[in-house]
Amino acid sequence: MAGKKSLVHPILFSKHFKIDPKKLDAAKLLDTILNSDTKLFIDPLLIYKSQNILIKRDGRKAIKQSFNNVIGLIDISGVEGDAAWKGAFKALKLDERPETSLGYGGAGNSGSSPPAKTRNAILRTAKQIITLGEKNPDMIPLMGLFEEGVGPDILSDMTTNFLLPVLCEITEEFCSANSIPCRQFGEQYGNRSLPENPCRLSEPVILVPRDLLRDLPLAADWSDVSRVVLEVNEVREAVNQIFGNFAKATVTEKKRAIREVSLNSVHILRLILSAVAGASESYDEKADLDGFYQFRKILYQDPQVFAGMVKPPAAMDATTLRATVLSIIDQFKNQVEHNNMWELLWNGDSPRHERASQLLFFAVANVMCAVNDVDISPETNSGGGPVDFKFSTGFRGRLVVEMKLSKGTVESGYKTQLEIYKKAAATSAGIFVVMDIGGMGMKLRKIERMRDAAIAAGEQADDIIVIDARRKASASKRKGVSE
Repeated sequence: MAGKKSLVHPILFSKHFKIDPKKLDAAKLLDTILNSDTKLFIDPLLIYKSQNILIKRDGRKAIKQSFNNVIGLIDISGVEGDAAWKGAFKALKLDERPETSLGYGGAGNSGSSPPAKTRNAILRTAKQIITLGEKNPDMIPLMGLFEEGVGPDILSDMTTNFLLPVLCEITEEFCSANSIPCRQFGEQYGNRSLPENPCRLSEPVILVPRDLLRDLPLAADWSDVSRVVLEVNEVREAVNQIFGNFAKATVTEKKRAIREVSLNSVHILRLILSAVAGASESYDEKADLDGFYQFRKILYQDPQVFAGMVKPPAAMDATTLRATVLSIIDQFKNQVEHNNMWELLWNGDSPRHERASQLLFFAVANVMCAVNDVDISPETNSGGGPVDFKFSTGFRGRLVVEMKLSKGTVESGYKTQLEIYKKAAATSAGIFVVMDIGGMGMKLRKIERMRDAAIAAGEQADDIIVIDARRKASASKRKGVSE
């Protein structure tokens, strides 16, 4: 997959094509970001649970036929590399589909393909399972249980390839009903009329039903897999014969244990397939723990809410850049602490994930800069790696903002930044923002001591800003941004 890339000025499908996002909501389709990937994945296990009419009518058949095709060819293959094996290799489509703007691709949605060894590894395991006496096509979407190199991106891309004709039909129907301009992109898209991605003019945009999406496909999410597997007594006893305490095993050890017990007992294999296949649930939009939907809400809302909050910098230098970014953070802090934006960081009594805070800040900073004609570009990593924010103006200023939840790894995060500055003497210190959702303890005092010690030694150290994002006693609404 593509490496770490930066996202600047996210472009929503709804905003670019001038359509009310509520129409996408009503159709239960993801309002995709056209110039970046969203870290959500199509989970093949959700196909049979989707309520989308076309997925129910045609998608399920397409998936079943595709999986059966691979299994059937592997079943009749006599030796690796023969005609049947090559047919199965070709039928197992794993190429990345950048048209959906999903996964770890980062900004730009550039597609790539997994190595041939990954396909062959999947086919070898499938052959072993067939030889064991099990020809259930559901083994294919669960290959993340058995193969180290089969991650969420591969499972999602595989499913997208098999569903491509149906997803194209879903997109064409929605765009036709909403008068969105489209054109044909060729036979690989079934000659459907699809909207063109303005960031990649040679490729269409393909919309995806939200109930097919998960933050990780279950077969690649080992926290859930462990829970599901260990609920089955026979499986728990079998894996505990390999590890005295399966819960303490590493991910690699767990995969090896699952693989070993599965490939030695068709009964255990069927128990595992059944348990995992029935456990997958789509990404919870209401909980929105990673903030993907809140992010879109801020990007689409009326930007005039933020008008006048930040003044355009008078100069284009590092000092002025820092002052402007501090002003942006101060306004964000005010929105969170005094204008009910803290509500966007909570799901009932539970705080949303750290990424939700980071995406919220990025969205607010992006809109705030745009509406106030501030020539500063906030950017963030849009892939699966660590998230930070770089603000730049012209070629003379660049500033990094790090954001951590108070319940997270505050101390190690700050210490890592200090080490970066020691190794790169030319790097100016950034700003370290702590979102206080409770559980701060002594963390703030400890990082303040780190900062003071670094400064006393003549070294660079991040400024520290704390934003009170704890739940407030009153849920009364005030003028400003709220959920």
